Amino acid sequence: MQLRRQAPVTLTTLNDDCLLLICAQVPIREQFTLMQLGGRLRQLVLQIWRRKYADEFDWQLSPQLKWLSANEQSQLLGHMAGITKALLHLDASAEGLQTWLTEEGNRQRLTNLQRISFTDCNSRLLQQLSGIVGCHSLVQLQLGTCVDVTAVDLVTLFGQPRQLKVFELLPGGRWHNSSCICSGDVSVLANIEYCHTLHCLKLPSCALRAAAVRIARLPQLRQLTGFLCCSRDIDDDKGKEANAAATISACLTALNACQIVALNLQCQLDGSLLRMLQGHSRELQLRRFAWHSQLMVHYDATDGSIKWMPQQPQVARDILHFIVSQAASLHELDFTRNVHATPTFLAQLDEYFFLNGSHQLGQPRQLAVWHDGCPSPNPSPSFRPQVSEEKENQHTNVNSNDLAFVDFELKRLANVKMN
Repeated sequence: MQLRRQAPVTLTTLNDDCLLLICAQVPIREQFTLMQLGGRLRQLVLQIWRRKYADEFDWQLSPQLKWLSANEQSQLLGHMAGITKALLHLDASAEGLQTWLTEEGNRQRLTNLQRISFTDCNSRLLQQLSGIVGCHSLVQLQLGTCVDVTAVDLVTLFGQPRQLKVFELLPGGRWHNSSCICSGDVSVLANIEYCHTLHCLKLPSCALRAAAVRIARLPQLRQLTGFLCCSRDIDDDKGKEANAAATISACLTALNACQIVALNLQCQLDGSLLRMLQGHSRELQLRRFAWHSQLMVHYDATDGSIKWMPQQPQVARDILHFIVSQAASLHELDFTRNVHATPTFLAQLDEYFFLNGSHQLGQPRQLAVWHDGCPSPNPSPSFRPQVSEEKENQHTNVNSNDLAFVDFELKRLANVKMN
C-alpha cells in the first residue's frame, strides 16, 4: 500500500484568519516587508493597519523604523497618511520624511489626515510642508522645537491655504544649540497671517508679543500660550520674570474683546507681575488658575554641586492675595508640580478666603484644589472637570517642568468690537 504524500504547508496555504493572527504579532518593520510581497499578504497587512492605526500612528513608538531605507520610510508614511487621522512625533531629519513631503499629489491623497506633529522643525521642513498644510482635512499642526527657524519661514508657512484649528511651535534656544526665531528681524513676526480658524495657538513668547494685536483679532481663538524659554529669555531669573510680565501685559492690552477665564503659569514670578494682573480685573474673570514650579538649577563651578532654587517666599504670599481677588469667579485651583503647595500654604489660602468673606474650601460651593502629596483639602473626584481627548492632546508638550510658559483660556465677549 502506497502512502499518500501531503503537499508541504507554507505560509500562503493558511487561511486569512490564521494569517491575520500571525501578521498582527510581528513588528511593523516585518509587516512592511510582508506587505511588499503583494497578493493576499499586502491586503491583510493593510487591514491590520487600518484597524490598529485608524486614530493615530506614533513614529516614536516604532524605533525599528529607522532601519528602513529612505525610500521604504517614504512608502510607509504614504500608506499611513491614507489610513490614519494623525501622524505623530515625526523626525524632521529623517530622509524618508523629506522624500514623502515632496511627493507629487500629496494634498489630493490626504483626505483623512487631521493631525500631524514633529519632534522638531527647521527651515527646510517648513518649506516642504506647503503641500501638506493646504490639505483641507488637516486641523492640527504641532511643529515641535524650532531649530534655526526664521520669522520669514513662518510667514511663508502661513501663506498657504489652510483650515488649522491648533498650531504649536516650541522655542529652541541654548538647550537645543540653536537660535530662537527672535534672533533675527523681530518685526517680520508681526506680519504673519495666522489662520482665522485657529482655536488654540502656542508660540514662543517673542512671536506672541510681536503679533499680539493681530492674534487678538482671531475670531475663534480660545487658548493662547506663550513659551518663555527662548534664547534671550533664559539668561537669568530676572530676564524670565521680565519676559513673563511683558508677555502677559501684551496679551492683556490686546485682548480687549475677550475675557480671560483661565490662567496657567509655569515661570518665575515676582510681585510686580501679580500686581499687574490684579490691575486688570475687567479682563480677568478666572474660573481656573494654575501655578506650576519652573525648575531653576544652579551649578556651583567651585565644588561641582547642583542646587534647585525655588521661588522667593514672598511670591507665595502675593499669589494668595491674587487668588482671593478672583474668588468670586474661581472654581478650580491647580498647584500640581509645585513645591510651594505645602500644607501651610493651603491652610493660609483657606484662612484668606475666610477673612475676606468668601466661601471656605469645605463649604457646599467647593473650590477644587489640585496638588501633589497634600491630602487636605483635596476635593472629591466629582469636582474634577471633564477634559476632552483633543484638549489633553493639546497639552501634551507643556505638562512638564522643562518649559516656562504662560497660558490663557479665552472667552469672546458678545457685542464688543475688536480693535
